[in-house]
Amino acid sequence: MTDTSEAQLAKLEAEHKKRMDALKEVEAQLAAIRAANRDAKLVELKKQIADYGFTAIDLFGTTSTKSKSAKPTKAKTDLIVKYRDENGNTWHGGKGPNPKWVKAIKDAGGDIEKYRVSN
Repeated sequence: MTDTSEAQLAKLEAEHKKRMDALKEVEAQLAAIRAANRDAKLVELKKQIADYGFTAIDLFGTTSTKSKSAKPTKAKTDLIVKYRDENGNTWHGGKGPNPKWVKAIKDAGGDIEKYRVSN
């Protein structure tokens, strides 16, 4: 019985090695394709981020501070949404430049108050 178990074990170990080698080959191919397409994908993503006016908070949920001694500030995610368009873009109506979608509405002569969210 031991011989059969050892033979089965050897067979399974050989199959495992074969599959691991195949997996390593596929992973290497995948890494090469990603590397070849990385620059073009980065350009595409940056354009989409700019087109939709995403912020770091929109994309990653929090902001990072370069210095641990930096004064903590209220995250934008904690702000109350005051305006929302039909595409789901939001704005809290605070200080700073208007988001692109708000600016486009104002530039077209539209009334931003039509997009006010009732809280």
